[in-house]
Parts: sequence; C-alpha cells; structure tokens
Amino acid sequence: MAITDSQKVDLLWKKVGFSKAKTDTNANKKAPNEANVSDFIVSTSMIWAQSDSIPATIPAANTSVVHVYSDAISGAKQTTEDGTSSDNRTWKTGETNWIPPSFGATYQLKVYAAPSGLANAQSSGTQLFETGSGNEDQWYFDYQSGILHFIGDNLPTDIGTGTSNVIYVSGGKYVGATGIGADASGASATFRKANLAAVYSDNTINEGDLIEVTDGGDGEYAVYIARQDNPASTGHLTLISTRDSSGTDAATLSSTVQFNDGNVTLGNVSNFSRPMEVLIEVTTVFDGDTTITIGDDADPDRLMPATYVDLSEQQVFAVNPSYVYTDSLDANNTIKAFVSTSSGTQGTAKIRVSYS
Repeated sequence: MAITDSQKVDLLWKKVGFSKAKTDTNANKKAPNEANVSDFIVSTSMIWAQSDSIPATIPAANTSVVHVYSDAISGAKQTTEDGTSSDNRTWKTGETNWIPPSFGATYQLKVYAAPSGLANAQSSGTQLFETGSGNEDQWYFDYQSGILHFIGDNLPTDIGTGTSNVIYVSGGKYVGATGIGADASGASATFRKANLAAVYSDNTINEGDLIEVTDGGDGEYAVYIARQDNPASTGHLTLISTRDSSGTDAATLSSTVQFNDGNVTLGNVSNFSRPMEVLIEVTTVFDGDTTITIGDDADPDRLMPATYVDLSEQQVFAVNPSYVYTDSLDANNTIKAFVSTSSGTQGTAKIRVSYS
C-alpha cells in the first residue's frame, strides 16, 4: 500500500516545524508530543562564512560576496530545462547558493520567458510572477539548489509546449567564503607577527582577527583584534592584552649560569620597575679568576658588583639595590648576568632577581 499524502505531510510538519522525528500518526501522537529531537544536519561546507557581508539591498555591481545576474550587470541567467521532468516544468540554473529574500526584499528572484541567447531577457522577455497570472501557473524557486519549478496546475502561456521560449532568472548568488576555519574570512583567524609593520603589510587580515605581535613597540608582546579589514595603523586595531596586563611580566627573573656562559639575559622589566633583591647561590664553587656581576648593558654591575660575591664558597649572596629602570622601551630594561673568566674550569650558580 502506498504511503498516504497525509502521512508525508505529518512527517514534514514534525520535522520542519518542530525538529522532531515522526514515530506515530498524527491521530495518535501530535507534533508537540513527539519526544525525539531530529534537527537538520548542516555540513561546514554549506556555511556562508561571509553572510554578514551580504548587503540588505542587492548591489548595483558584482562584489566578492554577491554575484548579480541582471541585464544591467552580467545578464540574466539563462536556465536549462530538466529533461527528466515533465515538459517545461523544471528549469536548472546550474548555480547553487542563490541569496533568498530573507536577506532583503530586492533579492527576490525574478523570472522571465524569452527566446534563447538573449543578452537583455529582462527587457525583451515576459516576466512570470511567483504567484502566477491567475491561471494556477505559479512557480517555486529553490534558492539553495538553483532549480525553478512551475508548481501550479498549469504552465504559463509564455513557456508552454507551443512556444520556443526558455526561462531566465535575475537575482543574486552568494560567492563569498564557505566553511569554518582560518580560510573563511567571516571566521576569526589568528596571526603571529614580529611587529606592527608586519601587521600593516598583510592584506589578508580581516576585521575580528586576532593578532599576536612579538614586539608591540616596547620589546614585549602584545595582542590585538583587528577593527577593520587590512589594518594599516594602530587606529585600526584594538589592544586587548600586553605582557604587563596579562600578568606574565613576572616579579622574579632567574637563571642558572656556568663559569663559561659569558653574558646571560635574565629578562626584561617594565618602565618604573625596581629590583628589590638580587641573589646569587653558588652551587658548585668556581675556580680561576671567574667573576659574576648583575646589571645591564649600560652598567654591568649596576645591581650587584663582583666584590659582593665570593665564588669560591658554596653560599648564598644577596644585595638590595635601589635602582629604578625608567626606559619606556622594555627591551632597553634588560637585566643580565655577566660571567667573566680567563682561567676558570668549573663553577655553577643560581641567580634570582626580584623586583616590583
């Protein structure tokens, strides 16, 4: 026995209207009483990643997101009759992802009957309206598949069997990025750049993208969000985090040094940072003429001179300096351990600088 139309309608009613699976007849179980959820599955390849860039009014020229088929732009789209269906009933555009009028009333598809091969089908042909001409000759367009079907009982007289006309359509097709990921410009992407100049030279950065900059101008990293496509200045970016603001500018710098390490960078401190305590713990005594000082390139023993440390003893040596680093560029506030020797053959020390 064939499936009745009422059963088919009940299945669609429950699926489309309530996102429920049909498990019984409508008489036995109404749609709100169906318990099993049955949502539609949407593959990522079908997602219009730049749908937010579709203008509310169909554009007057083709864009990177919308391709317009009309006499005035690229010509109305001539369709091809579906030979597997009833004569003249179904016509295929050969294009998917047409933009429906839910994005704006001007995206409503327009349909014309005209001879094949016209460049001006809209002005030379006969427009066929969706609601028909009063003769049960309505049409329905599937915007996703790009297929037009004359769903009424009758065909319009301009496309009937006795004519040689074909169907043209005028509307907008979505041609923007699809899917989810870094290649979809509607999705937020993450960039890592050495500096802001590298950000400004990358025209693939779009509004909403996150950008980590190794040197934000002070020798430390910064994280921005793009306020527009292809940012070209700090005015086009919003600073959301820096090394200091994120708390990773730790209040302690430390390292373990060997007798032959030379200059060892402990780390950068920010503007107005003050080293409060410097500790050198000798874990393996040094021999020869090895010395260790703590400071910076401008003054290698600024924080701890060599005279404060006896490297021949396995002990902890501490000083409490009072110097305040005031350079606005953190990279210039680099604290280092300076290990010097010409005859040393052994020695290890742990160094720690605490600052506020």
